[in-house]
Amino acid sequence: MKKLVFFAIISSLVLACNQNNENVTGYTLNGQIKGYDTGFVYLQKRIDGEFVKTDSVIASQGKFNLSGKIDFPEYVYLTFGDKKHMLGFFIENSAITFQANYDSLDVAVISGSKSQDELKLYQDELLPFENKMKDLYSQYSEAESEKNQALMSQIDSTLEALDKDEQAFIKNYIGTHNKSVVIPYVLNRDLAYALDVNELDSLVNIIDTSLNASTYMVSLKKQVDVWRSVEVGKTAPDFTLNDTTGNPVSLSSFRGKYLLIDFWAAWCGPCRKENPNNVKLYADYKPKGFEILGVSFDDKREKWVEAIKKDGLKWTQVSDLKRWKSAAGKLYGVRAIPHTILLDKEGIIIAKNLTGEKLRAKVSELLDKK
Repeated sequence: MKKLVFFAIISSLVLACNQNNENVTGYTLNGQIKGYDTGFVYLQKRIDGEFVKTDSVIASQGKFNLSGKIDFPEYVYLTFGDKKHMLGFFIENSAITFQANYDSLDVAVISGSKSQDELKLYQDELLPFENKMKDLYSQYSEAESEKNQALMSQIDSTLEALDKDEQAFIKNYIGTHNKSVVIPYVLNRDLAYALDVNELDSLVNIIDTSLNASTYMVSLKKQVDVWRSVEVGKTAPDFTLNDTTGNPVSLSSFRGKYLLIDFWAAWCGPCRKENPNNVKLYADYKPKGFEILGVSFDDKREKWVEAIKKDGLKWTQVSDLKRWKSAAGKLYGVRAIPHTILLDKEGIIIAKNLTGEKLRAKVSELLDKK
């Protein structure tokens, strides 16, 4: 009798183990969304700045189910009918439940994903910085509407200091949570764009090697390699793109002049805000041997040409109209725009990401002494 009981216990344990193994061979996502009784639910990833559908299902009475398998936890998006109703979260091979209201997806309840729980902890700690940022942006908009330049300058300084504090917090968080599967994603999304290649390389190297299979680690290491190829002191890689009339223009054709490569787009607010500074800079220094090559991240020619005309951009403009898939953008590892690269007469990179007064000061240093 004891043998039979023992055998039953062992059998149940084996079955439990087998069930657990089955659970981790893939993911199941069981969702319920109130206010969206029937309609398509899309599971998407973001690749090169574009949303790519990986699966879909039709919700019935607000309920839906998706299942599949992934190699490593990653950040995905659930979209309900349109891009206005979208929520991102970390998915992994586990049983995950999703509960939300159609009109308040930001407070959805997601359970069963350990990686999502880890991301939520990080986001909660980052929230005070984000709230302060929002408040300062609101104050800046009010000061701008009142044309209060002194207050705008003061808020700018406060924002810059807060941004540095936030970056310091994220760097420290990465160091103290370097085994968390969400850390490569955090570094890739929230910090990499603001770092130079040595800072990025240093942070990548402190992340635990058990996370090397993460798509975000692969991306970060590739980013380091690309940035190494376009460091200050390196010869700028040549490229050829078409101008607004369809004629090919090569970077190397500007040899013999100091050149600013300006990555921008018609849809980029900060880029358009920077354009008046570049217009004045170009007018002042073109006679002294200064040129600008605008590389647009647009995908609609009409919008691109319209912005060039409206902003009075007199210098050469090129684009392959592929947004973040821009060949030149990938060649230079551009993660955010506006992004600038300053070259000397021989095509050597002498400065990166200078804008406004800092850019003018550098150009003045190079050309006013002549």
